[in-house]
Amino acid sequence: MSENNGTPPNPEEMGEKLDEEIKETVKDWAKNPEGADYDNLDDRIDERLRRMIAGWVGAEDAASWKAIGEKMDANTRRSIAGWVGSEENADWSDITSRMENRIRTGVARLVRADGEEAAASWSNIGTKIERDVRGWVGDLVGTGEDADWQTIGSQVVDEVRGVFDKLTKKREADKSAAGKVKIDIESDDDAVVTSSTPVDSEDE
Repeated sequence: MSENNGTPPNPEEMGEKLDEEIKETVKDWAKNPEGADYDNLDDRIDERLRRMIAGWVGAEDAASWKAIGEKMDANTRRSIAGWVGSEENADWSDITSRMENRIRTGVARLVRADGEEAAASWSNIGTKIERDVRGWVGDLVGTGEDADWQTIGSQVVDEVRGVFDKLTKKREADKSAAGKVKIDIESDDDAVVTSSTPVDSEDE
């Protein structure tokens, strides 16, 4: 078995290590009299990378790429099986089924779907989400949380129409006021003269 003992580095380190292996292989190949044989270089790179990746996944050093792929699949399947609560040797069908149940239960808990969370179907969850959204919008527009979408829609139309009517009336009032001219006449004389005798325009 490889010295990695099935414990792979993180993805960034994987890329760096593979690059280093390829560079080292090319350097060794260039120093060797067989360096002119490019098929030999391909074989060397293939062997070194295969042995390294085999060590990461816990396969034998001499494992083929097929065996490495199968080991990688088994490791991934086992890890996900543990996460979703399946048996260690569960197949992908069982794992995906449990994963769907886990996700559905989590969403049901999040939206507080009616009934047992584990038994809630996607239909139950969708109905609960729709009811919550409708209730929130209904409360927002003033129809109440139990109103149906038609009632909510009518209320929204009425609200929009009311706002539009107010704006129209205000615009008309402003336009009407702008057409009227008010003239204020101010006088510097505070005294007002009154007489009981009519004032004729001509002397008699």
